[in-house]
Amino acid sequence: MEPESQSPPRPLRRKRVWLKWLISIVVVLAAVGGIVIVAIIPKNIDPPEATEPPPQNVEVMEIRPEPELVETFRLPGVVEANRVVKVPAEVPGRIEEIAREEGSRCKAGDELVRLNTELYQAEYDRAASQLDFYKEELKRIRNLIRENVVTEKELDQAETNLQAGKAAFRIARYRLERAHIKAPIDGILNDLPVEKGEYVREGEQVAEIVDIETVQVVVDVPERDIQYVRVGEAASIEPPFPEEQSLVTGKITYTSELADVRTRTTRVEITVDNRERALKTGQIVRVVLKRRQLRDVIMVPLSSVIPLEDGYAVYIVNDDKAKRRLVKLGFLRGRSVQILDGLEAGDRLIVRGQNFVGPDQPVWVQGRTGDPELPPQASAPGE
Repeated sequence: MEPESQSPPRPLRRKRVWLKWLISIVVVLAAVGGIVIVAIIPKNIDPPEATEPPPQNVEVMEIRPEPELVETFRLPGVVEANRVVKVPAEVPGRIEEIAREEGSRCKAGDELVRLNTELYQAEYDRAASQLDFYKEELKRIRNLIRENVVTEKELDQAETNLQAGKAAFRIARYRLERAHIKAPIDGILNDLPVEKGEYVREGEQVAEIVDIETVQVVVDVPERDIQYVRVGEAASIEPPFPEEQSLVTGKITYTSELADVRTRTTRVEITVDNRERALKTGQIVRVVLKRRQLRDVIMVPLSSVIPLEDGYAVYIVNDDKAKRRLVKLGFLRGRSVQILDGLEAGDRLIVRGQNFVGPDQPVWVQGRTGDPELPPQASAPGE
């Protein structure tokens, strides 16, 4: 027989029924409460009014184009002596005296070294005596030919001997004079590689003289700028130690007709008066060359320009608000830059505080600055 199923006690059944009813009532009340809350929420809520940012303190400068401006470019150059003359011995001999010291100044014709002249003096005396003899011999032959004592052939021979004697005399005089080695130019005795008592051969160098009262500054000009370089135009030279030496000027005296195919540059020489010894040979200097002369140029402080991803911008003040202007830049000059497009005369450019303003933001102009401090000449960007 199957066992009989037992039903729960009556009090337990009642408790479960009341619990179900209680849960149902709570759910219904929660739903009604949600509906009521949704119903009482306002359907249209106005957004809060936007507050205008406070004015930003700025300083401005009024744009005033410069009537004329010289654009220049700078290149490195090397100082070279105007002339370097290596003085050779034109005749061989033993050095008997050195008349000058290294580093001393000398003028053309000053004796530097004297060779032993005993042999050359003897050759000179013999040539002089021989020449006198030939002169007297020709005079005697001419007197005898009038008396038909000598022939025309003898007269021709006497005249030939005289010409040969004159040539020998000139050679002897030349060799005697060249035993005294003299300076061929004015300058500084830069090197004296011989000593007293030393024997020198013909053609051997005995001295080196440099002319540095005038120097040449050599600069290699790129092909993009050589079109602006003209012989006769002025150029400025910045010495390597500007705190000790002042700027010097020179004149372009030579431009090569052939460019260096490897570097695409052209050799240019600038002649500079160096009597004050401002420049030394071998020094590397900065050469300032004129590129062109511009008119109505707008220059602004470089710090006022804000770089963007695709260009540059500045801020101006208009109706007490900051207005952004896209600009196109030109050449640099010191801490200033040329504005090719984007600004006009009379615009009030923000030069301080421009990094803290945005378009149409109210500004408070604290003061007005003048023109930016600029050096006297302009240079191309990156130079």
